[in-house]
Formats: sequence, C-alpha cells, structure tokens
Amino acid sequence: MSRYEVLQAELAPLTRRQHVAIMLPTVIAAVTLGLSASNYRSGLALALAALLLLPIPAHYLWRTLFSAYRQHADRRAAIQRELYGLDKRITAIFAGYRERRQGEHFKKAYELAGRPLRELEEALSVGMFRERREVFVTAFMRRGIAVRVTASIGSPMRCSAADNPARWKEHVERLGCDEIRQYHNHPVHDGHTSPSRTDVRTSKTLRTLLGPHGTRLRSLIICWNRAREWKVFEHDTSGKHWLHFEFDAAA
Repeated sequence: MSRYEVLQAELAPLTRRQHVAIMLPTVIAAVTLGLSASNYRSGLALALAALLLLPIPAHYLWRTLFSAYRQHADRRAAIQRELYGLDKRITAIFAGYRERRQGEHFKKAYELAGRPLRELEEALSVGMFRERREVFVTAFMRRGIAVRVTASIGSPMRCSAADNPARWKEHVERLGCDEIRQYHNHPVHDGHTSPSRTDVRTSKTLRTLLGPHGTRLRSLIICWNRAREWKVFEHDTSGKHWLHFEFDAAA
C-alpha cells in the first residue's frame, strides 16, 4: 500500500467517529426542539436550524471537554493536510505531460521511445489514465531503455497490438532486446486488478509468436487508486498475477 492508501485507511474510522460524536447529540437536540414546538411548521424549522447550526459549536465544545475527541480531531486534520500535499504532488506529475492532440499517436504524444523503465511507466500511466480507454503498448527494452515502442488505443474495455506481433522476434534480434514489455490498462481506480481470460490468452499467443524469445515477454497491467497513483501488475500464462511496481507519491 502507498502512503496515500495507508492514510486513507486511517482516516475513515476517525471520520466516522467524529461524525457520530457530533451528529448523534445534534440529531437528539433537533428532534427535541421539533417536538417541543407549538405546531408542525415551527417544529420543522427549529429542527432544520439545529441540524445546520449545532455541529460547529458541538465540535469546539467536544474539543474542549474530551481529550480523546481532541486527539482524534487533531490526527484527522493532520492526515487531511498530508493527503492534500500528496494530491498536489500527483497533480504536478500529471501537469508535466501535455495532453495528446486530436489524431496524434499516443507514443509520440508521450515521447515513449528512449525512456528508461520508470520514466516509461510514469508516462504510460499518465497517458492511459487520460484516455479512459484501454491502450496497448509494446516496449522493446535493451538494458532498461525502451528502444522501440508501439501503441494503439482501443475501446473502454478492449485493445490490441498496433503492429504485427509475428514480426516481434525480428525486432528483438535486430535491436538486441533483453525484454519485451507488453502493457495495457484496466479502467479501475481502487488500486487492484487481475488479468482477464482474454489477457491470459493474449499472453500465451504472444509467447508462441516470439518463439525462442518467448521467455523475454513481460505481460503487465496498469491500474490506479483514487489519488491516481499507479500500480503495475504482472501476470503469467496461467493467470497468476502479482504486484510488479507501485508508485508512492510520498516516496
């Protein structure tokens, strides 16, 4: 889990406790005021006014009276400040890449060829997130550098290679590649994914077409969490998958 995800997991119960501590007495007071009124209309107005006006003074009163509430509130505020800083860093990374122009090739827009591995995966993650569709990218790697890249943009749920995979083994031999990294994305934002049956079949087919170079193929899936931090999952031809890389904005 990234720092962002750890903080979000810690924040959720703190938020629930604070809401319960404030809203439970507020609702009780609103109901009491509503029932004590002389008629339905004035009672409803009093109840609504209590629901709107009491939470803020209740918060400051609870902070003064209860040390546990004060500690939880202070920790919640600190987490929110840290999350804001992480959001700003992620936004700055995305802002560092220009938008792909209408009709422009994906690999050209994000200047994929020539990038070292981590820079390549960052550019892919930004570009694929923006497309909101599946993108199929093949990166022919030599000593950690993408020496040849092809990319195609598919539908929201499917995509395929931009070139002829039957010729991939020729490119491997000609360029002296030590890896072929085949990426595509899954449009999920909870930080978890797994290969589909189609993904597994595609990986098997590509390995067969690569012949003696089949063991150099890496089948990879990119997804994101709510903050747009990206994760790269790798899978084999049996459908087993594991986390290959996780971007942590706090690192």
